[in-house]
Amino acid sequence: MRAAPLSLFVGLLCLGAGAATAQERPPLTERALAQIRALDEEKQARTPAQRKIESRLLFALYKQRGDARLAALPDLRTLRPDADGRILVDIDVQSPGGVKRVLAALGKLGAQLVSHSLRLRTARARVPLSELEALADMKEVRRVQAARQPLLHKVDTSEGDVAHRAAEARAFFGVDGTGQKVCVLSDGVDSLASIQASGDLPAVDVLPGQAGSGDEGTAMLEIVHDLAPGASLGFATAFSSAAQFAQNILDLRADGCDILVDDVLYLDESPFQDNAIAAAVNSVTASGALYFSSAGNEGNKNDGTSGTWEGNFNGNGSIPGVPGTAHNFGDGGRSILVYADSVTNTLHWTDPFGASGNDYDLYIMDFGLDIVWDASTNIQDGNDDPFEITATGAFLLEQLVVVKKTGAADRMINLFAPRGMLDPTLATKGATRGHSAAADAFSVAAVEAASAGGAGGEFSGSESVEFFSSDGPRRIFFDSDGALLPGAPASNFSASGGVVRQKPDLAAADGVSTATPGFNPFYGTSAAAPHAAAIAALVRQAFPAFTPAQVRAALL
Repeated sequence: MRAAPLSLFVGLLCLGAGAATAQERPPLTERALAQIRALDEEKQARTPAQRKIESRLLFALYKQRGDARLAALPDLRTLRPDADGRILVDIDVQSPGGVKRVLAALGKLGAQLVSHSLRLRTARARVPLSELEALADMKEVRRVQAARQPLLHKVDTSEGDVAHRAAEARAFFGVDGTGQKVCVLSDGVDSLASIQASGDLPAVDVLPGQAGSGDEGTAMLEIVHDLAPGASLGFATAFSSAAQFAQNILDLRADGCDILVDDVLYLDESPFQDNAIAAAVNSVTASGALYFSSAGNEGNKNDGTSGTWEGNFNGNGSIPGVPGTAHNFGDGGRSILVYADSVTNTLHWTDPFGASGNDYDLYIMDFGLDIVWDASTNIQDGNDDPFEITATGAFLLEQLVVVKKTGAADRMINLFAPRGMLDPTLATKGATRGHSAAADAFSVAAVEAASAGGAGGEFSGSESVEFFSSDGPRRIFFDSDGALLPGAPASNFSASGGVVRQKPDLAAADGVSTATPGFNPFYGTSAAAPHAAAIAALVRQAFPAFTPAQVRAALL
């Protein structure tokens, strides 16, 4: 996915200079309040089965049924089932044994199974929209949500060989990556055979059934081979599901991969907790592997391109007729403006997944705060995820409104508009998240190869990161089991709690050439991460006695 060109951001920043301040912006209109009240009334009336279903799926079900509750919400965007009436969902299950019972039930409901994991207690399936309540009514089912789609960190391949002085290093140390196996996880390797036929790639071990679809993986493998031509190569897709992504990390390590690199983010990966993918990263790094992951292309505070607001919830008064308090983003108002289109919008807060009893909601409104375009109103009542997400297809100049329901505790929150840009006067640092921020992973930012200021096109160290490159630091509170991390202050779930990880860890080249169709040039942290991984392969061959900690110290 391409990031917005710099000219777009410059234009939007100029627009922002004349945009309305919080005091000038209109308040929530009576029309908007009526729509929020209608959403809240629907939320309070949900059955036990409906409480397990993500709100956006419920809204789609209501639309299918012609439910009168949507009459008060004429502009509400809803998810659409496929032409056969099925919709792709992720099903969280209470126990491994429950997964088997859920799989048996899916066939009876007319669903099509896509994948499942007994270890992670989850299944992905195309389920008839009309059967979602029957599925959620099973006691084995904890939650049904719209399938989480991955986000690639590609912006559009290798001049990086010169910029990083890799050729000079290979000659000086007499290395080429031999003895190291570098494995890529991305979307797919569709052009692998043709790129091998052209001589741009050697043999690649692809995990059986995990070739995926797309070509970003092919381009990443090219970069690794350009800098470390003697290294063995492997691949597995990260696109089947988050659970399969985690399993593929483990399987690649079992297949002999010494260095792993990916460029994928799932939007429900928390900024505040290590999830199942991060747990897999932790497992392979504990066994001696090195893991590299793109930091993301979601902007940074320094360049005024941030799509993140992170900080403590700051109540700004009640909403008439609605049991809750709106959040003040720092300008005295009750909303924050999205200046550039985002892929979607997500909200996380500092409760562990599967154990949140603090109920927050996310509303997407028009510029005039008059129309509710989208809403995520999942129920958090003690055994739920601290997560809200709106439908894909955000609009330019929309307003984001966060509401904490009555009785919920104040928490540190993270509002995320990936590939978008929030009001730069209010937006914050903290875009890097998920498994890229795992303790021993290398989170890799991007620096354009053409910006190299040294002699002969070599990096001098004076170059700036790309304007779209995600920033940190990352404050983490919980491990993958939901326990507070060692060193995190007890009972402190605010912006002064948790453990700070200085992410991203390092930067590498992007804007380079590859032979893979559609990736010439190859921009983004997706291109940067394999450069760093290839350099690590050269270091490990040159210094075979180095521990992973010593390799990390050398790279940093």
